[in-house]
Amino acid sequence: MAVLSFEIEESEVSKIRTILKVLGAKKLKIKEDETKMTKEEFYAKIDRSIKQAAEGRVTTIRNKSELKSFLDNL
Repeated sequence: MAVLSFEIEESEVSKIRTILKVLGAKKLKIKEDETKMTKEEFYAKIDRSIKQAAEGRVTTIRNKSELKSFLDNL
């Protein structure tokens, strides 16, 4: 048995499923991308983060105790 894993455009899923069934695939699991974020949304989020950092709106954690304190306050 071989296990294959690859990423394809959502519009191609049904084509690949059909091809794999024709080739005799016994177990076929298709997992959707759970991020549900477009490339544009992803890059916009990065741009917002860069802007926040430039404005000084960041949290600096220097050691374990600061990390613990930060996580405890979430």
